[in-house]
Amino acid sequence: MSPRRLATNGGLAGLASVLIVLLYAAYIGRRLGDPGVLGGIAVLLAVAALAVGGWAGVVATRVRGQVARVARHRPGTPLVVGRPTAALTAEAGRLQAGTRGLPPDCPDREHVVYALLTDRVELWVRGDEAPRWWVTLPASVEAGSTRGGGSTVDVLTVRDATARLDLLPTSTDARAWPSRAHRASAVEQVLAHLSR
Repeated sequence: MSPRRLATNGGLAGLASVLIVLLYAAYIGRRLGDPGVLGGIAVLLAVAALAVGGWAGVVATRVRGQVARVARHRPGTPLVVGRPTAALTAEAGRLQAGTRGLPPDCPDREHVVYALLTDRVELWVRGDEAPRWWVTLPASVEAGSTRGGGSTVDVLTVRDATARLDLLPTSTDARAWPSRAHRASAVEQVLAHLSR
């Protein structure tokens, strides 16, 4: 089964489990005094938790694997995990670099990896054995923000004479579920690298 289908199926299984629990709870809401009802609710909640936890584990493993792959090709290079954007898809089309693994082709919670080399910033898309493309340093940098996942996130646009990268850094380690502090730290690391 492809990773995209696996992630999508995992998300659907988690959603279905939660809906089953809610429907079952509504159905038996008036019968909480009956024997076995509380046990049935506990089993359904456990199944829902396992489905959601399994899906989160698959996504986290996929992100760690992607970072490890880039680290094998670029040992010792600072790596930053980020989210793919529609702007990356547009640039990939313009450069004829291929849009596989970029929106709308990628599943929810997909990630890309930015390799911060001394002379360039590379974009690595999951499954690639080479960078999809890169921007040569020094380069023009524009900071902005966009809405993503219910919050405002920082976007850094880096461009040279031939290419452009829209970086949406989320963490400096292989985190699939970064916090606001992880995102801020990742943006700071990229900006520090670009200002050298």
